[in-house]
Formats: sequence, C-alpha cells, structure tokens
Amino acid sequence: MATEPSAQPTEPSTGPSTDEQALELRCKGRSFAAIAKALGLARASQANEAFNRALRTRPKQDQATIRDGENRRLDDLADRLRSRTDLSKDQVDNQIKIITRMREVLMAS
Repeated sequence: MATEPSAQPTEPSTGPSTDEQALELRCKGRSFAAIAKALGLARASQANEAFNRALRTRPKQDQATIRDGENRRLDDLADRLRSRTDLSKDQVDNQIKIITRMREVLMAS
C-alpha cells in the first residue's frame, strides 16, 4: 500500500541557495550549528555538508583560499578544545576525531 507523500518525512531544502548561504555564513565566521539554525537545517552536520557542496562549485583558487580559512578555524577549534579543563581526555579525543573528519571532507576534491 502506497504512503501518501504528505505522510513521509521531509528534509529542508538543500538546493544551491541553501548551499551558497551556508558558504557565505561560514566565511563570515558563523558556526555550523548557527548556520543550521539560520537555514532551518536539523543538524550542524547538514550545514557542513551544504558548505562543502558550495565550496566545490567555486574556481580552484577560490577553493584554496576558502580551505585555508576553514583550516585555520579548525586549528583554532582544536586548540580551544585541548585547553578545556572541563572535558575528559576521552571527550576531547572524540571532538578532535570529528574535527579530523571535517578536515578530511574539506580537503577532498
């Protein structure tokens, strides 16, 4: 029996305009959580995916410039995490793994 389309879960639009907005907001220094909230996305990871999709549409030189800026932000984030005394070593390690994965996706062509 077919399910009515309105009964199926819907995801926010992640078309080019959302991707472009995610890139623009990230380049302005917004966190992926803040970008997700601003764009009506359910998770920060969706904002990161939108950012990376938009990044890949840019000319190679622009991609390199944007990646340099993003790598600096990820470096700063990792440094701040390592200096936090309110987190356990395991918590810090888990967050560093996420940053490492974000960097891998960022640098993929």
